[in-house]
Amino acid sequence: MRYVQWVLKEAGGNRTVAAQILGIDRVSLWRKLKKYGLEE
Repeated sequence: MRYVQWVLKEAGGNRTVAAQILGIDRVSLWRKLKKYGLEE
């Protein structure tokens, strides 16, 4: 999960860009953030 946090930080908080870097869609990223309590 730290990698996801790092990518999100490097993307400037832009979830669309972070999802592209991670190779997943935005919904999958949103689910991961929700699952681990990292939503804003």
